Amino acid sequence: MAAATANILEDLATQVRGTARDCEMYRKIAAEKGYNFDQTIKESTLEEIPYVSWAHFKASNNQYHKLLRIPLNQLERWELSSSTTGDPSVVGRGPSDVAVFLRNYNTVFEDFSFKKSIKKLILFSPSVAFLEHMPGEWQGKRGFLFYLDIANMWKGYDINYLLKFKMPKAILYMLTHFKMKAFIEIDGKLLESSLIKAERDKIPTLVANSVPLMYQNFLDYQKKKKRTFNMPETFRIQTGGGGWGGVKGQVKLGYNIDKADFYDKLGKFFNLPITNFADCFGATETPIACGGHWSKKYNDIVFHLGKDQGRIILRDVDTLERIKTTNTPGALEILTPYGVDTYAGVSILLDDLAEIVDFNRCDECGREGTIFRITGRLTPEIGKGCTSFYNLTPYKGV
Repeated sequence: MAAATANILEDLATQVRGTARDCEMYRKIAAEKGYNFDQTIKESTLEEIPYVSWAHFKASNNQYHKLLRIPLNQLERWELSSSTTGDPSVVGRGPSDVAVFLRNYNTVFEDFSFKKSIKKLILFSPSVAFLEHMPGEWQGKRGFLFYLDIANMWKGYDINYLLKFKMPKAILYMLTHFKMKAFIEIDGKLLESSLIKAERDKIPTLVANSVPLMYQNFLDYQKKKKRTFNMPETFRIQTGGGGWGGVKGQVKLGYNIDKADFYDKLGKFFNLPITNFADCFGATETPIACGGHWSKKYNDIVFHLGKDQGRIILRDVDTLERIKTTNTPGALEILTPYGVDTYAGVSILLDDLAEIVDFNRCDECGREGTIFRITGRLTPEIGKGCTSFYNLTPYKGV
C-alpha cells in the first residue's frame, strides 16, 4: 500500500481482506476465529482482527513461508531477526514493504536522534560488507539480518564499525576443528580513537546499537584509562532492540543492566544530558518502528507510535482478552496496514510484554500517539548462536 491515508481503520479493513485472499494460512486463522470480513473496523473492536503469533515466524516451526502473500519464487530474500536463542524469525518482505519499513525507522532516527545533523557514526556492529556475506538459506532463498537494511540507511556517512572479523582465528579453528566459525571482536583502538576525535573536533556523532556492549565497554574503558569525555551537545547515543537483560543477539553478559544506571553512568562518562539518549523499539515481524526516550515519571523508557502508522493493543497473557486500561501489563500486538503487502503482517502478536501509559499523548515530550513501555518478554533470552565472539570487552580485566 501507498502512504497512510486519512482513515487508517479503512486501510486496515482493506489489508485484512487482502491478506486473507492472498495467504491461505491467514485465511485459516481468520476462519478459526469466525471473523466477518464485511464488518466495520472500529477502535473499540481492533482485538477482533485475526492476528499471527510471532511463533509462526520462527525458523524451527517451518511455517514462515506459509505467511507469504506472493509466490515463493517471486521472493528475492528473507529478513531474519538477530536471534538471542539461535532460532531466528524469518520474514518474507518484498521491496515495497522494505521501503515502508525503512521510512518508519528513518522517521525515528530523525525525530529522536536528529539524523540529518549527524556527521559521524560509531556502531557496535560488523560492517555492511560482513553482514552481506553472512551465510544462510531458507526454502532455497538467501536470508539476511533485517538490521542490514537499517545499516544501509546510513550509506554515505562516515562510519566506524567496531566489530571486526578475525580471519587468522577463523583459519586456526577450521584447521583444528575441521569446520568454519566466524571470530569477531571489538576493535578497542578504533573505539578509543573515534571517541577522542569526536571530543576534540566536536563532531556531531551518533553511537548506536548494542546496550550490553556499550555499557560494558564504556565502563571498562573508564576504569582502565581513568578518564571520561566532555562531548559536544551534538553527540548522541541511540540504542535499540532491547538488551537490558544483558543479552543482545548472540552477546550474553551474564547480568541485567538497570536502565536508569545505564543512562546515569554513560551520561557522566560522556558529560551528556539524558535528552541526548534515545531508544527504538521494533521487531522483525512488523514494519513498525517506535522512538523512545527516558521518562522521569515512569523511571523507564517510553515509546511512541504515531496513529498514522498503526495501532497497538495489549492482551492478557492467560485469556488473550484485550486490555483497555493504562498501566496494565499484557502481550503486545501491533497492527498496521502499511508495509505488509508481501506477507501476513497486518496484525502480529509479539512475545514482548508492555504497558500502555497513555492512549493519545506523551505528557513529557508532547508527542501525540500511543505511549507505551516494554516490561518484559514471554521467551527466555539465551544468547547462543554459531558465531564465536573472541573479545567483546577489550578494556576489561583491570
